[in-house]
Amino acid sequence: MRALPLLLLLLLALGSACTSISGQARPSPTAGQRTAPSGTSVTIPTTTQPPSTAASFSPERVAAVLGPSVGMVIVSVKAGTALGSGFVVASTGGTSFMITNNHVVAGAQAINVLMLDGRHFEAFLQGTDPVGDIAVLKLAASLPAATVADSTKLRVGQQVVAIGSPLGNQGSVTAGIISAVHRTISAGTGSTSSETLPDVIQTDAAINPGNSGGPLADAEGNVIGVNTAAEKSASNIGFAIPSLIARRIAQDLIQGKKAGHPFLGVSYATEDQAIAGGVAFNGYGVIVKTVESGSGADRAGIKPGDVIEKIDGIDLNNGETLGGLIQFHAPGDRIRITVLRGSRTEDLETTLSDRPAGQ
Repeated sequence: MRALPLLLLLLLALGSACTSISGQARPSPTAGQRTAPSGTSVTIPTTTQPPSTAASFSPERVAAVLGPSVGMVIVSVKAGTALGSGFVVASTGGTSFMITNNHVVAGAQAINVLMLDGRHFEAFLQGTDPVGDIAVLKLAASLPAATVADSTKLRVGQQVVAIGSPLGNQGSVTAGIISAVHRTISAGTGSTSSETLPDVIQTDAAINPGNSGGPLADAEGNVIGVNTAAEKSASNIGFAIPSLIARRIAQDLIQGKKAGHPFLGVSYATEDQAIAGGVAFNGYGVIVKTVESGSGADRAGIKPGDVIEKIDGIDLNNGETLGGLIQFHAPGDRIRITVLRGSRTEDLETTLSDRPAGQ
């Protein structure tokens, strides 16, 4: 999927300064950090109802429902103190698990969490995933857990609320809409990408440094995304990791496993890229440029020049993207790929692998 050519700002506040991202990917937390020792079988619950589009939209009500689960993440680093946000997704037996961004806790020497009611706790790293920019914190406390909604059912124009600690202002609430879904972003400067996320939600709800790791919620106060980045040169363009992607990664980390990332193994051009480049493009979707040897795409028989039109029967049009549809799967999942080869349509099946190192 094509990354938006944006100069993005990951939403971490260092003191009162906004820190832009450049150079290589932020490292995962150092081995010297205090890390939770083992996994657990706790499951992050998800509501089966689609994200709410309540006729009477009330940010005040959302804040009352979700606010008690949201905390300020205070990270001691060599340069001083970094601030981010996080929200509790599971609590059992006197232990709570909180989602935040990996870039919030990268390089941390100590982590503390301050809740809105004034309680504060030392936090341990249960696990981190630099690729997906998700980390899970473990706290020795019984805290109210947020409800996670199904982000695959989001609709453009749907009203949303962001909660977090922008610039250290704890419990700040902003409201807006879903501007777009299935965006791909690269946070970085020039040609050097420091972080690429292949499927994110775009929102115009104001999110700023310090919001990183906090929740984006629907009208009922259910979490639909994890706020992670904002476009530096524009107004009201922010991005959030979809809740089901964050949940899948966090669930692996809670269980003490390395998070997997689904990989098909093709490079491709989108329809607009092909048209702009003067490449003949029949049908719709993406045109395959290369196929990685031994990948799921290779095993399925996909060839350069094929046009991928559908994944599991879902058309790659009207905002749906290849990366977006694949990211909700886990490595090992089997998918059906509909390709246009010449004038003939074929359905192919394959198993997704885990993303190779360096990809």
